[in-house]
Amino acid sequence: MLGLTRVGVWVLFVLAAANGLFLYFVSGRADTDYAWSIKPAVNAAFIGAGFLAGTVATGLVLWRATRWRSFSLLPPALWVLATTLLAATIIHHDRFKWLYALTWVWALVYGGVPLAIPFLVARQQRVAEALPAADPALRVLRVLSGLTGAGLMAGAAALYLAPVELGEHWPWPLTPLLGRAVAAWYALFGTMLVTFAVAQRRRFEGLIGYATLAVWCVLLLALPLLYAEDVSGGWAWYTLMVALLALGLYGLTVGWPERDRL
Repeated sequence: MLGLTRVGVWVLFVLAAANGLFLYFVSGRADTDYAWSIKPAVNAAFIGAGFLAGTVATGLVLWRATRWRSFSLLPPALWVLATTLLAATIIHHDRFKWLYALTWVWALVYGGVPLAIPFLVARQQRVAEALPAADPALRVLRVLSGLTGAGLMAGAAALYLAPVELGEHWPWPLTPLLGRAVAAWYALFGTMLVTFAVAQRRRFEGLIGYATLAVWCVLLLALPLLYAEDVSGGWAWYTLMVALLALGLYGLTVGWPERDRL
């Protein structure tokens, strides 16, 4: 891992931890103390769950990974998240508090990350080790990841393009901006799973990603318990999240024998 890449991961770790801890654990204050007004509180906690999962991912990279291949399949997913959130910010710019300093931090981060990721990846690829042949033991996991990821990306695209119409069927109230923010997180994990299906060669290469997916699912499945007054119905959503959790745990099981190669 190049030094500049490590610096970039440190920046992402700090930003993810700050956003995740605030939005998930102090979600009621996101109505007044965030870049835009997020309510009901369950929406802030949903976004916070994504950032907390990102904290797990970047933390594992910083304190566990020793090589680029341990997390080289994750940047495309992060690029999709940053790009879709940037687009949502532009589309709904009137919803943001531009007299609030932290709003400009949000804008600078999501304006800069889509440019920084290709730059850092290109530098890493120049010194990357040669790719090995794919491990046959990954065949089932790659197929499941590809099918699930493609479905997630299609659903995320539909919600992003029609946040009002599809938002009416969500388990809790969504504004158009929040609908697109929610879609961005599903697009991230969909992209990650498709990338794993296409490019994963060794078991350890998916460990950080599948661990992140599992943590995200657990945090989201806790939301109906924490915000019972805001959540109603949504059996399809529960089914999806349990299925994603099962896939994340299966990916961890497959990759665990190679955990020392991270």
